[in-house]
Amino acid sequence: MRRTSIKQERRWGTDEKTFIRIFSERSRAQLAASSASYRDMYGSSLKKAVKRETSGKFEDGLLTILRCSDNPAKYFAKVLRKAMKGLGTDDTTLIRIIVTRTEIDMQYIKAEYLRKYKTTLNEETSGRYRTFLLALLGPNC
Repeated sequence: MRRTSIKQERRWGTDEKTFIRIFSERSRAQLAASSASYRDMYGSSLKKAVKRETSGKFEDGLLTILRCSDNPAKYFAKVLRKAMKGLGTDDTTLIRIIVTRTEIDMQYIKAEYLRKYKTTLNEETSGRYRTFLLALLGPNC
């Protein structure tokens, strides 16, 4: 396997192709391991490197991938909380996450949400699609 380094900091310009290759070709587990190795090798987090070397939507995308690779349940619990916090609900985000994660890892997301926010997703949902969402969430949500 070819070793690819993303240590490009303090050089003129950013090797965006390397970031794209690493972040798109690695599995979640490989990316999490790469992130840990990066910290060991360079004494700084890969997240900080992404923030220093990129910007805008490209930065947002890379950071999202990193957060998901590190702890998907924590990431999705945070996004769900943000979608439901305050007045109104970001229905599109709420539905997208619940529908796409239901058969993958929703039980872990529910547990993380309860641990982090001390409330269940059941208590956070309302509206005409509540029954549908609760059916997808399953018991003990």
